[in-house]
Amino acid sequence: MSSPNIIARKAHSDGYTCLAFSADGTHAFTGGSDCAVRIWKVAEGAEQEPGNATDAEQPVTTLAASDDYWLSGSEDGYVRRYIKNKDELHGDVTEEAALCVRCIALDEHGTRLAVSSDNTSAKVINMENTLKLTTLHGHRHNVRKASWRPKSSILSTCASDGEMIFWDLSGEEPMILHTIDGIIPSVTDPSSPEFLHDCSAVWHPSGEQFYIISKTHDVVCISGKDWTQLGKFVDKEVIGTTTALAVSPNGAYLATACQSTVFIWTTDKRQVISKQSVNPGTVITQIAFSPKEHLIAWTDASGNFVRWREPIPLNLPNSVKRLSGATTSSSKSKSDAPQGVDLFGESNGLSLDDVEGFEDLADPTPGEGGVDFDIDDADFVIDDVGNYLEDKSSRTRDKDHGLVKEMVSITKAQPAFQPGATPFQGNKRFLAYNMLGVIEATRSEQEEYNLVNVDFFDKSARKSYHFNDTHKCYLAYLGERGALFSSDTLVLYKPYGSWTTSQNDWTYLLRRVNTKVLGICAGGTTPSRSLKSNSDNDLMGFGNIVVATSEGHLIFLSGTGRERRILALGGDFVTMVAGDEWVMVVYRAGATTIDGSQSLCYKLYHFDDLSVRQRDELPIPKGHTLKWIGITQEGAPVIYDSAGLVHLVAKYRVPHHATWVCILDTNLLERKTGKDESYWPIGISGSTFMCLILKGRQEYPGFPRPLVQELPLRMPFNTPNEKEEEIERELLFKDLAMESLDGNELATDDILSKERAIDKEFVVLIQGACKEDNVNRAVELTKLLHNLQTFDIVAKIADFYHLVGFREKVMVLKRIREDSEDRFEAAREKRRRWNKIDTRPQRLPDVDVNGSSSRSKAFQDFGPPPAIYRPGLTRATPSVEGTKYSSSVSEPPSEDTWSESLSTSTNLLSSEKRKRNDFEGVEIESQIDFNTSMPPPPPKQKANPFARKPAAEIHKNPFARKAGNKTVLQSESFFEKVDAAETTPAKSKKKSNNFTKNKEKDKAEGPRQQTLFGLFGANQNGDKKGSTKRKTGLTPPPDEPESQASDVTMADASQIETQPDGWEETQLIDDES
Repeated sequence: MSSPNIIARKAHSDGYTCLAFSADGTHAFTGGSDCAVRIWKVAEGAEQEPGNATDAEQPVTTLAASDDYWLSGSEDGYVRRYIKNKDELHGDVTEEAALCVRCIALDEHGTRLAVSSDNTSAKVINMENTLKLTTLHGHRHNVRKASWRPKSSILSTCASDGEMIFWDLSGEEPMILHTIDGIIPSVTDPSSPEFLHDCSAVWHPSGEQFYIISKTHDVVCISGKDWTQLGKFVDKEVIGTTTALAVSPNGAYLATACQSTVFIWTTDKRQVISKQSVNPGTVITQIAFSPKEHLIAWTDASGNFVRWREPIPLNLPNSVKRLSGATTSSSKSKSDAPQGVDLFGESNGLSLDDVEGFEDLADPTPGEGGVDFDIDDADFVIDDVGNYLEDKSSRTRDKDHGLVKEMVSITKAQPAFQPGATPFQGNKRFLAYNMLGVIEATRSEQEEYNLVNVDFFDKSARKSYHFNDTHKCYLAYLGERGALFSSDTLVLYKPYGSWTTSQNDWTYLLRRVNTKVLGICAGGTTPSRSLKSNSDNDLMGFGNIVVATSEGHLIFLSGTGRERRILALGGDFVTMVAGDEWVMVVYRAGATTIDGSQSLCYKLYHFDDLSVRQRDELPIPKGHTLKWIGITQEGAPVIYDSAGLVHLVAKYRVPHHATWVCILDTNLLERKTGKDESYWPIGISGSTFMCLILKGRQEYPGFPRPLVQELPLRMPFNTPNEKEEEIERELLFKDLAMESLDGNELATDDILSKERAIDKEFVVLIQGACKEDNVNRAVELTKLLHNLQTFDIVAKIADFYHLVGFREKVMVLKRIREDSEDRFEAAREKRRRWNKIDTRPQRLPDVDVNGSSSRSKAFQDFGPPPAIYRPGLTRATPSVEGTKYSSSVSEPPSEDTWSESLSTSTNLLSSEKRKRNDFEGVEIESQIDFNTSMPPPPPKQKANPFARKPAAEIHKNPFARKAGNKTVLQSESFFEKVDAAETTPAKSKKKSNNFTKNKEKDKAEGPRQQTLFGLFGANQNGDKKGSTKRKTGLTPPPDEPESQASDVTMADASQIETQPDGWEETQLIDDES
């Protein structure tokens, strides 16, 4: 104030103020919240009496001037035109239907006026004929600022959501050239102080670049050709929020306002050359250079109007003098500089002449006028629309520098948010809004606490209440078993149905320093009765609590406050929602991508064992964000994004088999045709989308609380047949209901009714397919039927249309369905397999180097002990015993065994009581022939001769011939001897006589007493050989009686066994008793 170059004057009352210079620079116009416009003569001092234009009924928000007139816009929605440099009203230019006019901008010729108001569209009015206007549609939120590009017909508009659109108005219809999103701050609340800050694009006089205030409150320079960022204006003395800026008429200087201080920068080197502070503590709302004089003027929120003469140091050119060469070529040097060559370096803003004139100048450092540019701060997305300025190739090689030019854009990461929450609108906000009810928070007048109101839609099940929140919780969640609240470090849980206000309430405190709560949720089973009062009969408890922290942890708590587990999320938390038995957590595992993707993923944790049942990426389109997450009536997770799409997680109960299904596209709703509205989701009940309708630029629901609207779900199918879409949607929800059944449940009445309704719709489609003679489609639909009775109805349809082949296929399908397993039981078994836990893998035995299993060591073999064979405890089973010559022996005996057997036989022959000289010769001769002609006999089998025989053999005729061509002891039979005598004539006479004598002697003396074994052997062999009369070639001894076979030892009796086929038999060797 003490400087003679500063002229300050109180012009308006406290509030927002605006400023504009006349085209000739002789007058300045200021407007403010007092609904008046002051007209100042720039040449006069502070003591002058300005002119007053008091035609506005509400505060003046914007001013503009041309060679012939000046304009004002106010909150009453009018744009008024006045006579040049006078307070005389000429007339109204336009009216915005009671919407506040935020900005008016004239082009350099003064022939076109751009008007922005609290509307999503902007107007361009022809000042020669105000009835001719052009409406610009493209913004999703209200347009805050507008500015013209010099020497062109390009208009830039800035919306409250941070989106900038550049329009080409050279043709009959406006065309969008380019869109930049995310670089300027998003401020939608007009009462917010930041809403009054300048967000317009301030163009350089050359039109090659413009300057804007970014969301980081820094001034950024952006090229007007390829829309890339050229650099930032950074200095260590500039601390705080930049609220306004302006460019000098010659383009050499840039003025920025940071709180109450004005800084003057050079546009080429981006260095601070001068600064001035007049009224400390005030916020400068608008600043401007005089178009004809070396002067800067500004207004602040205290209503002051300040002029600063000769703000540029004397050793530098002033702000209005046209410069040549080094000084004026800053914009040209930036635009002509090869793209990609140190784009964000300090020397990029210098002209070629400047570089030559300052060859010995050291590189400036940050804070001393240099540029400390960090690409991470360039947090905006560049979206080309229409390919108007798109290069022929996205990558071009510069011939002079041999470098590659690429345009780099960075996507802003979506911050963490709580589903159903809104920011404060005045002194009220929603903390939670879902299908159960609403949690509202109201600031107290003393701001010592918040009044929290918990209101339920179904008041018969839960009781609404309110309380004073001294913790000022800003996060809340309305669960099935209780309401959850949280501040930065404290968590408060209030279960439903407490006998007293705080009987079951509990708190949980984060004790780690610099740890903050980012999200909360409360899950639990749906109660089967009213929760108005507490009862010990309900054993389901108070549910489960999950808290997400800034350290990337998920804290799981029980409904009573018991801390269960702390899990690492493995990414940046975004949001979460809880169901009956799970919690779905959305997070960002890495960074966002250049093409606009948020790279969001989710995990589904089960409350019982805290295992991850599902994990996948979120199906959010590029360039869009997640708006809401919730659960359906069937318990399935569902999301809603900024693109207007609703996705549902199908098969969420099948571990690692979940899929995303798009069930609604709000852009295709019939009610949205010709309307500017958006939707605030609350939940999904059956086939109904429950939401709140937001009109125009409204982003959050306001107060009083709007009514909940019901919109039908429609899967965005491309087929025109709506019936097919409806059936597929019903099948989807029916499958979800089937998957939610318990392990022992087969079906419910609701599921059965849904199946019957779906079958009716299938019958209609099958009838249509039969009518069109589309048998393949009819068969395909028949396979999808649920009830067997429906197959009969389809068969009647086939008969009606005389489709015999189709009817046969229907009946075949019916028989297959009848023979197959019950589908409900099969579904139940499948659900059981889903939840079955695999057994623990068993330890394999150690293997030595040779690959064979090594002997188990003591106390190291954990397998089951081997079974002990106890033959004494086994039950005896009857079996037929054979002789040592039986074919049942798998291997022939060894030579040692046969030798031992032969020696034993020899000993037995030598110890016989009876003399059998003649027979021994025949026997030895037969044995020699047998050994030379046949292989060695099988080994001797030891068996119990007294083993119990099967019942069938007890009553068997002992004289009956056995099956097969096998004989036993043929040499001892009577008929064999007779055959042998007949076949040997030389010896037949003697043997016959002896045999006859013996027979006669036996007749006279009677039969001799025989043993049991002798009787068995003689009778059996005699019977068999008598019937077969096989010749063996052996001659019985001459004096041997017939009863010789009765002298058989006990050991030989056990050797009776069937011989193999083709073996010749010898006589049984008797053992001397």
